[in-house]
Amino acid sequence: MSQDLDVAVPNLSTVAHHDLWSSLSLILKSQMDMESYELWLKPVRPISFHNKRLVLEVPNKFFAEWIEQNSREKIVKILKETSGPEAELEIVTPRDSAISTKEIVTPPLPVASVSESLFSEQFNPKYTFESFIEGQANRFAKAAAEGVSKEPGIRFNPLFLYGGVGLGKTHLMHAIGHAIRLHHPKAHILYTTSEKFINDFIDSIRFERPADFRNKYRNLDCLLIDDIQFLMGKGRSEEEFFYTFNTLFDSRKQIVISSDRAPKEMGTLQDRLTSRFEWGVVADIQPPDLETRIAILRKKAEQDGSDVPDDVILFVASQVRSNIRELEGSLIRIVAFSSLTGTPLTVDSARATLKDILKQENIETPITMELIQEVVGKHFNLDVKELKSKRRTDAIAWPRQIAMYLALTELSTTEIGQTFGGKDHTTVLHACEKVKIKLAESPFISSLVNKISQEIKNENSSGE
Repeated sequence: MSQDLDVAVPNLSTVAHHDLWSSLSLILKSQMDMESYELWLKPVRPISFHNKRLVLEVPNKFFAEWIEQNSREKIVKILKETSGPEAELEIVTPRDSAISTKEIVTPPLPVASVSESLFSEQFNPKYTFESFIEGQANRFAKAAAEGVSKEPGIRFNPLFLYGGVGLGKTHLMHAIGHAIRLHHPKAHILYTTSEKFINDFIDSIRFERPADFRNKYRNLDCLLIDDIQFLMGKGRSEEEFFYTFNTLFDSRKQIVISSDRAPKEMGTLQDRLTSRFEWGVVADIQPPDLETRIAILRKKAEQDGSDVPDDVILFVASQVRSNIRELEGSLIRIVAFSSLTGTPLTVDSARATLKDILKQENIETPITMELIQEVVGKHFNLDVKELKSKRRTDAIAWPRQIAMYLALTELSTTEIGQTFGGKDHTTVLHACEKVKIKLAESPFISSLVNKISQEIKNENSSGE
C-alpha cells in the first residue's frame, strides 16, 4: 500500500463486497478532488465479490466510460494491493448487472484460432474507418491508411502518421488492422507501442530468448507500432527496431508507424532509421476544424443514444479545440451531469459543468459580443448600430443572424438577445437555426461564415 495514505485498510481478501468497496472508496476519496469523487464514484454500487472479481454497477454507460478512462487503473491498483494480485475489476450498468451477479461457469472457448483471439485483444472494435470522422485536417492521412489496408506491403510502405495527442492516429492504425483482417483473414497482424517493443526486447535479453522476440516481430504481414518517438535514445532497442524494420520491409510486409512529430524532428533517432521512415508516405493529422468537431460530437451523441441540442453541440465544439479525446470526454461529462442531476442540457449548464476545462482551453482573452458585431458589421459594410436596430431588411437581418450564430459559442441565447436590442431567446434560436440550415445547404455560405469566424479570432488575438 502506498505510504502516503493515512486510511487504515483491513485485510480485504475475504470481506463482503459492500465492505470492500467502502474501504476502497475511502482510499479513492483521499486521492481525488472532491468534485470528481462526488460526481463519478459516489453513485457507484458494489454488486459482488466472487473468485477475486469485484463487480461494480454504475448508473449508465457514461459513468462506465469515464471510470474506464480516468479511474480504472487506480481502482485496480488499490484492489490488488488489498485483495491480492489476482484480484480483478468489472464495471457494469443496470442493463447487464443481473448477469454479473450470477455465478457463471466459464464455458470452453469457441472454436477459433489463437491469432483471432490475439487480434480481438489488440484492436478496439470501435476504431474502424466507418467510425472515423473525416475532415480537412485528416483527409490525406485517412486516404493513405485506406490505401494501405487495400494493398498492404505494396502501396505506401511504410506509412508514417504524425500529429498531436488525441487526434486520431491510434484510431487509424486500428482501422487499418480491421480492414486488413477483413480482406486477408489469414494475415499475421500485430499492433503494439514502442514501449511494449522495448519491454519485450529487454525481457528477451533478461530471459535469454532472443529467438522468441524476433519470431514475434519479424514473422508478420503487418506491424503497426504506436508512439515511435519513445524509441529515441534507447540504444540497443533502437538498433533492434532498425533490423526488424529492414526484415519486414525487404519481405514486402506492411509497416505503419505513428509519432507525435515528423520524422525530421525525431532528434536523437538514428539518421538511417529516420530516412527509412520517409521511404513511403508521411501523413500529418492536424487538430480538427469546427465543422469536423461538430460532426464528431454528433456522431458520439448518436452512438451513445443521447439527445444533445444543436446549440450545446456548437458550444462544446467551439470551446474544446485541443484534441478529440478531450472533445468526446467533455460531451460525456455534460450528458452524465445532466442525467445525474436532472438539469436540462443547455449552453449555460454545459459551460458550468466544463468550467475547469474551459479555463485551460481558453487561455486567450474571451471573445466579446462587441467584437463579433464589429467584425460582422465591417464584413457587410454595416454599422454596429444597424445590427442592433429593429430593421428587418435582408441586408441587415442576414448579417445579424450570422452574428447571433457566431455568438452562441460565447454567450447564452438570453445574453445574445439583450445585446441586439432586447430580443428574446426564441428570436435568437430562430435566427441561429436559419443560419445552420443555410450552412448545410451551401458550401459558399459555410466558407463565408468560417472566414468571418477566423477574422474574429484573429482580431481577438491581435488585441490581447
